[in-house]
Amino acid sequence: MYVPAHFRLDDPAEQLAFMRAHPFVMLVTAPGGVPFATHLPVLIEQDEGGVFLRSHLARANPQWGHFSAGTDVLVVFHGPHALIDPAWYDSVPNVPTWNYAAVHATGSARVVAGDETRRIAFGLVAQFTPDMAALSPDFERRMLAGVVTFEVQITRLEGKFKLSQNKTTQDRANVHAALEASERGEERETAALMAHAEDRRG
Repeated sequence: MYVPAHFRLDDPAEQLAFMRAHPFVMLVTAPGGVPFATHLPVLIEQDEGGVFLRSHLARANPQWGHFSAGTDVLVVFHGPHALIDPAWYDSVPNVPTWNYAAVHATGSARVVAGDETRRIAFGLVAQFTPDMAALSPDFERRMLAGVVTFEVQITRLEGKFKLSQNKTTQDRANVHAALEASERGEERETAALMAHAEDRRG
């Protein structure tokens, strides 16, 4: 990911907090140089071995066959985003741009099976739909047979928070005010990220 210095987020705690807030990701592999992507939720788990992303794919999805030793996968965490109108700036001239936040996680993926299959599948249920009705043993068995569980051990994190940091104080204030007043929730969420970035600037 291209990350100019003023948009870079290197703080691991901030990166992980963002990932936990936006756990619906894009998993990207490139077998034979041809990109392949799946959109899915992930568990973000940390232990003495590092940070792991765990989830499942439909057994019919060929992507799990792309996992092999020594081959990295890319997992993209994406947050709110908003078009920035150049009319909001005091400074001129300017052009339209986009404010957004993303974290890219790179690491090796491997299929896991046995007891981990049920733990990961029901870990996702516990995180995202904790009030789901209990499944009958037969239905549970058939559902688990239809998925492949996997984990990605993260070896690199890159954070890009493009939030007008390269603009003047007044221009940033104008953009924040315009987004905060928007009727669109995603634009108000982008404004909140801008406010947090301002706090980090001190």
